[in-house]
Amino acid sequence: MVKHYICTMIRNNAAFGFLLGVIVPLLGILLLFVIKYMPQNVSLTDFIYLLKTNKPNISKVISLGLIACIPLITYYKNRKLYLTLRGIFIAIILYALLAVAYKFHLL
Repeated sequence: MVKHYICTMIRNNAAFGFLLGVIVPLLGILLLFVIKYMPQNVSLTDFIYLLKTNKPNISKVISLGLIACIPLITYYKNRKLYLTLRGIFIAIILYALLAVAYKFHLL
């Protein structure tokens, strides 16, 4: 019982949620690369170059990467680990602001 409580305390942390909220969309972007661009024989460096030179695509890629956070949000909401969920939402909001900034050419 005590071990379960300690593990829950470690996972129920806003910093841990922020870290998850930063990493999971990056994995979603990597999954997008594997599904869409890898079959066309585009390397990862070419994909990054494509994003650097074509800035309107960055907002689309970030938005698709954020879809990967949906299972993460569902998991932590159902487990009632609200501090972790708060960190995840902060990271998502930062990603969304970044996507909007690229969409309207502010960056």
